[in-house]
Amino acid sequence: MPNESTDLHVFGPFPIPFKKNGNGVSKRITKENAANFWASDDGKSIGSKQGVYIFALRAGKGFTPWYVGKATKSFKQEALHQMKLDCYNDVIYHGQKGTPVMFFVSKRGDLKKISKPIIDELETFLIQSAYYKNDGLKNIQHAKKHTWGIKGVIRGGKGRAPANAGQFRLMMRL
Repeated sequence: MPNESTDLHVFGPFPIPFKKNGNGVSKRITKENAANFWASDDGKSIGSKQGVYIFALRAGKGFTPWYVGKATKSFKQEALHQMKLDCYNDVIYHGQKGTPVMFFVSKRGDLKKISKPIIDELETFLIQSAYYKNDGLKNIQHAKKHTWGIKGVIRGGKGRAPANAGQFRLMMRL
């Protein structure tokens, strides 16, 4: 585990522009859509930073993660690169419901750089978390389906959490 302490923040969800195909169900994110995102205020605010990004679909009041990736150069160079667009389009073109969005985890303000060991550790953690939420996740190199959970704390299933689980979460900072 890295010795460095890094305060990271979540940015987003930012809607990703897309085009609907003729049938009205399938969607596609083009290079032009990606360029439009990076030209927007949201894209400009995050594009030069390093960190981890999550491509998700927003449907109803929730989000389903489909891809977790790391950007060791910059989000603009890596998060909407053609290879990644092909992966995202594989999800949305075949009729998965929802609006494409991106979350970014990085430093605040003008701080851009994060050490590679921290980015790697964060990516692994978020892939495992996303895989638990969606076993159709597109990148599963670090994913492992856990067979245990703690009710009301982590991977504990649905339903109301017991009060002591909330206290435990606070104590453990989970």
